[in-house]
Amino acid sequence: MYADEADRQVYSILERASRHVTGEAKTFDVVRPESTLRQQLLEEDLEIELDLQGALDVAAENSRSFQDQKEALYLAALALTTEQHDFALRWGGGGGATAAGVGDDSAGLTLSDDLSSSIESVAGTRIVFNFVNTFFRSLTSGGDLSSLPSILSLDITQPLLAGLNPVVNRNQLTQAERNVVYQIRGFERFRVSEAVAIVSEYWRVAQDIQNLASTEASYESVRLDRQRSDALFDAGRSDINQRDQARNQELDRENAVIIAKNNISDAEDQFKFSLGLPVESRIMFDVGELDNLANVGLEPIEMDEAEAVDLALSRRYDYRTALDRVEDSARRIIVAEDMLRSSLDFRSVIAVPTDPGSPLDFDWSQISWSAGFDLDLALDKLIERNAYRRALIDLDAAMRDREELEDQITAGVRASLRNMNAAYESYLIELQTQTLSVQRVESSKALLEAGRAIQRDVNEAQDDLLDSQLAVTGALVGFAVSRLNFVRDLEGIVIEPRGLRFDPALPLPSGPREEGVITKGALSEDQVTQGSGQ
Repeated sequence: MYADEADRQVYSILERASRHVTGEAKTFDVVRPESTLRQQLLEEDLEIELDLQGALDVAAENSRSFQDQKEALYLAALALTTEQHDFALRWGGGGGATAAGVGDDSAGLTLSDDLSSSIESVAGTRIVFNFVNTFFRSLTSGGDLSSLPSILSLDITQPLLAGLNPVVNRNQLTQAERNVVYQIRGFERFRVSEAVAIVSEYWRVAQDIQNLASTEASYESVRLDRQRSDALFDAGRSDINQRDQARNQELDRENAVIIAKNNISDAEDQFKFSLGLPVESRIMFDVGELDNLANVGLEPIEMDEAEAVDLALSRRYDYRTALDRVEDSARRIIVAEDMLRSSLDFRSVIAVPTDPGSPLDFDWSQISWSAGFDLDLALDKLIERNAYRRALIDLDAAMRDREELEDQITAGVRASLRNMNAAYESYLIELQTQTLSVQRVESSKALLEAGRAIQRDVNEAQDDLLDSQLAVTGALVGFAVSRLNFVRDLEGIVIEPRGLRFDPALPLPSGPREEGVITKGALSEDQVTQGSGQ
């Protein structure tokens, strides 16, 4: 029951906060599914086919780091409910029983119960209502249980100097609200980074599988060349050196196949670990993903460095948080300044008793009251002084952190843009190299048949062809990954509301992210949240 109650309150906070940050309400569930793919694979010997989108779904369900991030987000909202509770109407009640006596002469039993409520405002006002009722019974004389006078009291305290500023009084609540916003931003950035990492790793596994296919095809080709070389030697048309060179190349290519298979096993195990799946599970990958990359005709994103940096700074969640943390530090200075002031509190108490034996019959003629002031002069404020000086230093540190992050984003975006353009140029060059390598193999074989070339020429051409095939696949994946990283650095990848899927076409964002103002009740039940950057 208590867990369900906490979930309802937390998920409501997260839904409204996500609308504020991302522009759309998103649902969250911190509890992992009872039956996951990992559990099924541990219980049954299954072989599953996993395409790229399926890998993203599996990671969202089974990834340990993804679950860690969801739990951190939940705990941030849970902490906010604690701070909200400080400004809510709070009820208390209880009772007690006490037996007391003197020797063998007398003994009595006292029963008491009480009911109280309290509330605090952002202006520092504290109101406490209290009702106490007491019953007494003599145990030695066997007297009936009788009621002593009940008391109804109202206690009001209002700061007039220190503690009067609403910014100071709701500082912890404000910080808890903003921490939820920061956590959601971090969660969205994590989801993008995780999705990019999963896609990139999937492409790398597909690259290794494609490399194995190319190596095996090359091995088959050099095996046929070795057979042809044996036939030429037997016919007396080549010498023993050329025959041995062909045999050596076949052995080299066979070893390359073994290495390629081992690389695939290592890459697949690492990928299964990233997905949160048992490393011994059997997965079939869709190597057609690389064909999809080649067929769509990937083009680099046309954008100059200044435009890319401006777009990134206007959209990056981490940069927005760095800006807001400067505001947090400035607000803490206001809090520290308030602690340096003298305190002057006005307090009034009103109490109304009841007649004995009538616990609810209040005697208003016996009402009592008191009012007064409590003054605490700021004579010894060394601790508060040090806290104030520390707050000033923290503000300067937050500003430096913001500046450093801005420089890091600028450098990172510029590097990502250059890497993408360089990777595209490399891909085009490798395509041309592969075309020339194919032509060279064909011509060298024809010349060998005509006796105008030697086996070494064919071997070198075969080696160059395999190298170019592997290089084309690597350049294709390298360019696709660098393009994906560039859009990620612009905060331009939009993940679906749940999970890790996104549009593989990578539509470029048109402008800065817009964040709406959090209205009353969105995160706090007490007043309009100033919110991020407001």
